[in-house]
Amino acid sequence: MLATNAIGAAGIVLDVDTGEVLAMASLPEFDPNVVGPSGAPNVFNRATNGTYELGSTFKPLTVAAALDAGVVSDLSKSWDARTVTVGPRRITDLHPKGDVLNVPQALVYSSNTVTARVADQLGAERMQQLLVNLSMDKRPEIELYARGKPIWPADPDNRHTNMVIGYGHSLSVTPLHLANAYAAMVNGGIWRPATLQKLAPADVPRGKRVFKASTSAKMRQMLRMISLYGTGRSADAPGYRVGGKTGSAEKVIDGRYSKTKIISTFASAFPMDRPRYVVVVTVDEPRGTLASSFQRTAAFTAAPVVGKLVPRIGPMLGVRPDTNRDIDISDLKYLVEGRR
Repeated sequence: MLATNAIGAAGIVLDVDTGEVLAMASLPEFDPNVVGPSGAPNVFNRATNGTYELGSTFKPLTVAAALDAGVVSDLSKSWDARTVTVGPRRITDLHPKGDVLNVPQALVYSSNTVTARVADQLGAERMQQLLVNLSMDKRPEIELYARGKPIWPADPDNRHTNMVIGYGHSLSVTPLHLANAYAAMVNGGIWRPATLQKLAPADVPRGKRVFKASTSAKMRQMLRMISLYGTGRSADAPGYRVGGKTGSAEKVIDGRYSKTKIISTFASAFPMDRPRYVVVVTVDEPRGTLASSFQRTAAFTAAPVVGKLVPRIGPMLGVRPDTNRDIDISDLKYLVEGRR
């Protein structure tokens, strides 16, 4: 937070198989023993009570839902990556990579236009069902009082709204919602509520299936590819096989999108050949500094935090670095590189 001159930050480490929250932090914090002004507007639990549009971290969830529904069945299929026009509104890519992209490329290059078209074919009804399945229609389940209520758009059935929800806009949720969703996406497809309790094996909830196991396997591959070849490269801690997705979204200030203030998030899991933990880092209003190469987006602000954090916590959590192991991405790698 200090390195990017942000007004706040949050981090969560979650066990993907049990929902146990192993670590949670929210900044700025306050010392209850110090009497005086605390900067109250900025002192709250951003991890469970702050609701934000978490941007492109939603793209893998949209793709996972599309795989489940059969909307995406051939990952080599080319999708139109040009500007999307819906009435007077336009959807564009920040860094266009060509007129056509396949789905793995769309995730690696973080294409808004392809993801919007995938969401369009998925449709509003199935998109909303995805959100309900991931419990993004209610406050996060955890043993804390401060739990933020998701903010849905007034017109979720609108075609344009559905498209932008597909890449994490128009819908605000907490970082904990996102951590739960990523756990389900990588653990074989089972959603479980978060808990602060240490659970005995017999007490772990059965959870509910929200993604097919085959879909989860493909998403593990694609998340790993993002960390190897895409916007998540600064999170790739050698030997820990990190996979994840960046997300940078303009903040809503007084009902309007700000052109100067953003939320930057990196949602990840490791090790991707057998995921055990999800790590989500959110940075609130980062500013371009020397430490972030004068950039504000998640690739330069949130992802590097994960890259530094995982090697520190991995050994404590029983994950040793191993550069000789990794998830097999050979059947998808050529789709991103454009050659076999």
